[in-house]
Amino acid sequence: MSEHPNNPQPQHRENPEPQEARHPIPYLLLAMIAMLLSWALGYLMAARPDADPALGDQRTLTKLTGEPSLASSSNSTPDGAQLYASHCLACHQSTGMGIPHVFPPLAGSQWVQGDARVLLQIPLHGIAGALDVAGQQYSGSMPAMGGQLDDGELAAITNYIRSHWGNTAEPVDVESVAAARALTKNRSTPWNGGAELQQFTQSLAGN
Repeated sequence: MSEHPNNPQPQHRENPEPQEARHPIPYLLLAMIAMLLSWALGYLMAARPDADPALGDQRTLTKLTGEPSLASSSNSTPDGAQLYASHCLACHQSTGMGIPHVFPPLAGSQWVQGDARVLLQIPLHGIAGALDVAGQQYSGSMPAMGGQLDDGELAAITNYIRSHWGNTAEPVDVESVAAARALTKNRSTPWNGGAELQQFTQSLAGN
């Protein structure tokens, strides 16, 4: 009598090969991914990642506070006092007396109270070199502001310094600033001290 093995056939004792079940990604998840990608793309386009980080997000004071900025607009007049505080006070001080032997005073200055066409050339183009003010010589420099401030703002600052600290010079208007700017529109360097300003003053004689 022959013996038969008790073990079943191989196909009966082995487990079937595992198969990967099909579980499609839910449509809701796909929609969320698409929304996130759209948001990221919009953020990158609005944030301008290639911009200089030192400039921040480039929002203006008006956008941040809801208040008008110092710059002039069609419906407002620039504030000379505020503009002076922003652009001039650090050197010429709130008293208009400047810093002895470093920055000249504006109070009693013959340049401030003289021909406005000459005075305007200093903030328009800046000045570097020896400058005599009220008998005292200064040799510092002042940067140009003509590219930063428009005619209305320059007029406001000029009128402020010509009417404070005892100064009583005639006011200037926006048209006067525009004319002064046009006189030297081709100039790209600061004035070379008081000597060159004197030459400019002489060239205006009779005009």
